[in-house]
Parts: sequence; C-alpha cells; structure tokens
Amino acid sequence: MYFIDEEHELFFINKLKELHQYGKTDVYYTSLVYTLGVCETTRKHFDTIINTKKGEINIDALSLPWQTRTSEKVTRMAFNLWNGCMYDSKEDIENNKMSKGYIPSEIFACSYAPYFYENVKLRYPEYTKELNKNNKIKNYESER
Repeated sequence: MYFIDEEHELFFINKLKELHQYGKTDVYYTSLVYTLGVCETTRKHFDTIINTKKGEINIDALSLPWQTRTSEKVTRMAFNLWNGCMYDSKEDIENNKMSKGYIPSEIFACSYAPYFYENVKLRYPEYTKELNKNNKIKNYESER
C-alpha cells in the first residue's frame, strides 16, 4: 500500500484503530479512511464529511466553504466507493440529478490518481488481485 506522506499513513493507522473500537473494520471503512486521509483538507474535516459511528456520509460537505477543487475530488471518490453516491447535495438526491463530478475523467484528473487506484484495490480486493506469472499479459505497446 502506498501513502502520499507520513501524515497520510499516520492518519490511516490511527483512524483504523479508532474505528476498530466500534467494530468498523470492513473494506468500506478502510477505503474511506485511506481516501479521505490522502488530502490534508479532508483529513482535517474528516468528522464533518462522515459520521463513522452512524455510518453516514454528509453529502452537504461537498458544498462547504473549505472545500477546494481537489478536496472535492477526494470527497467524491470516498463517497462513491462508500455507497455508490453520485450526488452533490440532498437536493440533487431528491431530484435524481447525478453529478458529472463523479465520472473517472473528472475524479482521476489530479495528482491523487495513483492513490485513488490504491483505494479501489482496498475497496474491491476480490476483483483487484495482482496477476500472477501464470496469467499471460500481452504487451501491445511493443507491437506498434
């Protein structure tokens, strides 16, 4: 597992210890903590973004004044992997207005993309196992 810096790693370790006390140790919580820990802004506002004891995201956190374009991407990635969220507000949910901000070309277009991929592996371990040497991987680049 890769961490962007020591603060990210310490946040991840400490939050998981805290969540373990509440029995919140599944891939949803692990993924959520890893994602929100990648960015200083979302680490700082973690408890505003999600109520871990209740297991609820705060969809309105996306419109709070401390959000930056990048922290919005981090928040959206966390929300989407948490419960498939594609909305930016409670009003959007009521009107079934999905946000384009959740599409991969929007979320992954930032310096956190490698960590987002790590997060997908955390959230979906059963589907993202590394290929072993018995799998045949064809290098199409070398044929060009």
